[in-house]
Amino acid sequence: MAIALIVAVTSALTVRSRRKRTAALAAQWQAFQQHRSSGQGQLLQVTRVYQHGRRGSKAVVTWCDTGRQQDAWFWNWHVPAGAYLLVNASSSYGPHSHNPNVLYV
Repeated sequence: MAIALIVAVTSALTVRSRRKRTAALAAQWQAFQQHRSSGQGQLLQVTRVYQHGRRGSKAVVTWCDTGRQQDAWFWNWHVPAGAYLLVNASSSYGPHSHNPNVLYV
């Protein structure tokens, strides 16, 4: 009986926690989309992080509007793979990779 009660309480707390997290993520996503629709940046997803350095991260990003992939440098920021970001950034020459089209965020 006690074990069943513990399992029931644990399950209820897990469901409640997931609901709160889902609601928080939905609110964040909606705010994200509002900023995006008002022209305050462009949406991209960090596809793969291939280097974490002392001064930032090098990653491959995918632009959500076009699906185009691009190398990116995130100055002073260690970005996680899979993250969606709303960015204002510019592309320029990457001296380390000799890539003419690196996104600087």
